[in-house]
Amino acid sequence: MACLVCGAMSELRYANFSPDQLARYTDNWYELVDWWEEEDWGDAGVSIPRKSLDLFEFLLKGVGTPVRLQFTDDVIAQPDDVAPWVLSRFGDMPFEPYRLAPAEVAAIAAVLGRHPFDALVAGTDPDEMAAAGVALVPDRGRRKDYDKSFYEELARFFADAATKGEGMILLDN
Repeated sequence: MACLVCGAMSELRYANFSPDQLARYTDNWYELVDWWEEEDWGDAGVSIPRKSLDLFEFLLKGVGTPVRLQFTDDVIAQPDDVAPWVLSRFGDMPFEPYRLAPAEVAAIAAVLGRHPFDALVAGTDPDEMAAAGVALVPDRGRRKDYDKSFYEELARFFADAATKGEGMILLDN
């Protein structure tokens, strides 16, 4: 494993794995839970707020390149027979991470690499963004710099994983 994007209820964690590790954790929910609980999240990565991810998806859709950064069609479903004490560790939400295959990681990395943040923001209309339900509008100053730093970090993270041929698991607490 190379890096993680960590977070809480309003953030999303991305963990990238070799294809063998990805298959192992995809096939064994309990082993994934053990890994998740034992992982040292301290210096392992960065946090990406959900609101920033909403913004990035909106901006990329606006240039004709829709990308799903938060959810995939491939859910690692929680088994039906999980003991209540195991579930209690995750609060009220089920622990059902999403999986991105290495090819999906590479495709997202290519999209993020082709579209620098400043170019995405250049032609945006704040009123249109608000009407679309985008909570963050990067009009200028600190807000723009804040989101730009997350976008660039996410782009580097995906590029690194794609270069290594890794897949990802998206963990939402």
